[in-house]
This record gives sequence, C-alpha cells and structure tokens, in this order.
Amino acid sequence: MDLKQIFQFKQDPEFSRLLHHDKQIDLTKAALELARDDQPDLVFEHVLIWVRQRACELSGRVALAEDDRALVQCLVQCLAGQHGLGGDTICYHQAEGSYLNHVIESRQGLPISLSLIYMAVGKELGIDIHGVAAPLQFLVRYDAQDGPLFIDPYSKGTIYSEEECLNRLGELGEFPRSVLKRLLQPATHREIIIRMLMNLKRIHEERQDFARAWNVQRRLCALHPLSSTHKKELAALSFKTQKLGLSVELLENCLKSCPESEQDDLQLILQKVHAELAQWN
Repeated sequence: MDLKQIFQFKQDPEFSRLLHHDKQIDLTKAALELARDDQPDLVFEHVLIWVRQRACELSGRVALAEDDRALVQCLVQCLAGQHGLGGDTICYHQAEGSYLNHVIESRQGLPISLSLIYMAVGKELGIDIHGVAAPLQFLVRYDAQDGPLFIDPYSKGTIYSEEECLNRLGELGEFPRSVLKRLLQPATHREIIIRMLMNLKRIHEERQDFARAWNVQRRLCALHPLSSTHKKELAALSFKTQKLGLSVELLENCLKSCPESEQDDLQLILQKVHAELAQWN
C-alpha cells in the first residue's frame, strides 16, 4: 500500500477541502463522510432531507419568534421536544453515537453529533449556530443581541446564558474562568472534525476494533501531516491489522523527523515489524 495513496480522499470532497484548509465546507456532509468509512452504502440524502424537513417545520415558528431566546426555544422544542433528540451514556461506547444517520434514527447521540444536527437545521433556516468545543461537553452557540446563548443538545436542549454556561462548566471541572470563556468561542470546522475522529478512535480502540481505528487514524494523520505521533500511531495500527509494509514505511518516515529521544523506541518497534515480516516471507 502506497503511503501517498492512503492520505488521498478523492471520494470525500468535503474532507479533502479540510485538508487544503478550505473554510467553505459542508460540515454535515463532512461528518457523513466519516460515517461512510463504517457504512460504505450510506446515502447522505436521507439525512439531508430530514434536516430540510425540520427546517420547514420551524420556518414559520422562527419567523414569529418575539426575541432571540424565543427563537432558540423554537429550535429546542422541535429537535429535543418534538423529535426527541438527546444524549445517552451508551453513545460514549458506540460508534453509532457519532454517525448522524444513526443519531437521527435512534434519537440518541454524542454531544458533538447532536450539535451538528442543530447546526445543520440552523444553517438550513439561515440562522448562524456555531459549535463550541467546551471541555467535557460539546455545545452550540447562538449570538443573540443581548449576548450569546448556549444550547446543550445532550441534555435535551437546555439553554444557558453565557454566565449560566460558565457556572455550569465550572461545576464540571476545575477550569479557570478566563480559560472557559475562551473555550466558549466558536470552534472551526477542522477542530470539530478532529474531535469527532478522536471520539471514534477512542471507541474503536476500546472495542479492539483495530481495522476501524486504522481508518480513523489515517484521517487524523492526513490532518496532521507533520505529526510524528500520529504517524507512529498509524504505524502501530498498521502492524495490528497486518499492513506490515506500510507500518515499516511509516516508522522509517517517523525516524527521519522525530526527536532523538524517541528514536530508540521507534527502532525497537521497527525491529518487531521486520521480525513479523520475516515470518511471512
């Protein structure tokens, strides 16, 4: 397997745009491209139609909203109330909780995948709703005239003012208030996709599903082309999935650029891969 080829994603136009640092991407489709790794026959249009239907349901209500909070409440009442979207702890241990099509079908998902659905419906309505990579919990943000409002899609769409959100996050962990306020700024599309990939990688490795973890790690490598850590982790997963030649190539590539302190460990891993290769020959 050629090293250059594994970092090409011609079938994934939105992910390819991310790799070229293009900010104008369709985040919904980019998330569905990740899901397609596990579901080769996934039809994106089913999800896109569902999003458009929710926007149609909401268009009249949103137009009649008296103020920004009422507008946000309309969104929550539709997605969390009428359609039952919310979180469940089991989603932290199942890849399906990250896949938008499964989230829509089961009405359960991880905070980030639920947030993406809120963002997608908002975009269809012409409302700017941003993802927020808050610590321990992904949220969405709507910039109202009187200050930002935050929605927690995982908790059935609980709405917070900025002050309430800071207090809530402060209860979840010992984070300085200044740091929390900075983390409540909108996340980039790239940051969102990386966070989704890290969730998937954790779940696949937890289940020792190394083939699926490999698919995720190659995307992380493509997004971090200069990271020897990501290459080393892809090399380890390549070894576990019997892609031995690729593992050798990745490790040799890491040795060219990694710090001297890591070279002995890499050499040991490389020797192990070569020994496995020798058994195959």
